[in-house]
Amino acid sequence: MNTKIGLLIIGLFYHSLTQAFENNPLPALYKKLLPSVVTLHTFENEVMGNTTRVVTTPNGLGSGVIISNDGIIITASHVVHTVDALQVEFETGEFKKAKVLSSIIWGDLAMIQVDALPENVKPAQLGDSNKVQIGEKVFVIGAPQGLIKTLTVGYISGKHPVGSRPAAPMAEFFQTDAAINPGNSGGPLFNMAGEIIGIASHIQSHSGGSEGLGFTVTSETVKELLLSRGHFWSGMVVSAMGPELADAFQLPQDTGALIQKVASGSLAFKAGLQGGTIHAMIEDEPFILGGDIILSIDGNRFDSKSSLNRLMKSIKSLKSGDRLHLVIWRKGRKKKIDLLIP
Repeated sequence: MNTKIGLLIIGLFYHSLTQAFENNPLPALYKKLLPSVVTLHTFENEVMGNTTRVVTTPNGLGSGVIISNDGIIITASHVVHTVDALQVEFETGEFKKAKVLSSIIWGDLAMIQVDALPENVKPAQLGDSNKVQIGEKVFVIGAPQGLIKTLTVGYISGKHPVGSRPAAPMAEFFQTDAAINPGNSGGPLFNMAGEIIGIASHIQSHSGGSEGLGFTVTSETVKELLLSRGHFWSGMVVSAMGPELADAFQLPQDTGALIQKVASGSLAFKAGLQGGTIHAMIEDEPFILGGDIILSIDGNRFDSKSSLNRLMKSIKSLKSGDRLHLVIWRKGRKKKIDLLIP
């Protein structure tokens, strides 16, 4: 080959390679946004009979994103909803204690806060998910399988309206092929302008790992459920009781919701609601028995889809100072309890 031609080919190759790097904004975006992404470490009090011990939550790892200078962080509800203690790990390796402000299970969104951000840490900006189009390039930063500071890239594959995903019927979702795995939950989905357009929620998978079917709650849902209303964190997990269980527990109605766990500091905790202490298996399903049983919330019983929809609408419209009125069953008697929205 002629030497001049060879040098020309090599020159063109390096020119093309240089252009490719110059046209790829991801390294700069990653460097800029990484400090706004945090890793969450969660802890729960495990109650066994009369004994209480603090344990690291199974799969007690998630991600979150800082959205304000006063330490507000957005994450997924299923990461923090029942925690008794919570630590935030920053990109620098610094740890800070955090508190849960809001947690909307049916939207899989939560808001937490640290007292102060580390020096030089800046929040990321919430974008407008209504402007996002199918086919746009996006990326996720988080801690999949505990591998912190991980970047994955993909595209918006679809958009699913409120009510379309049973796990979180109050949320609108983006579908993406950017890899999402356990540990990514609660982490941000960014557009190529570096704006938050989604919060990682869950995947649809046969293998248990990422198969290109990841779902993130849209940023407009974040604004609607978390930023434009009073803080609401019930902090409790319940299990539905059908007629057979209701009869076995001698309820005055044929349905109820058995409280399994109540998180320290939550609205349910402050109202005096009690979780279970006795672990049991009933028809191959795990239950924690001994806690309060909810008969109704704001007059809505846990006995039909329509009553559940009414309850979700009631929660969605709550404002600071409002109350949720509960009727519970405790030790064979009805009792009324109110949850005050801070």
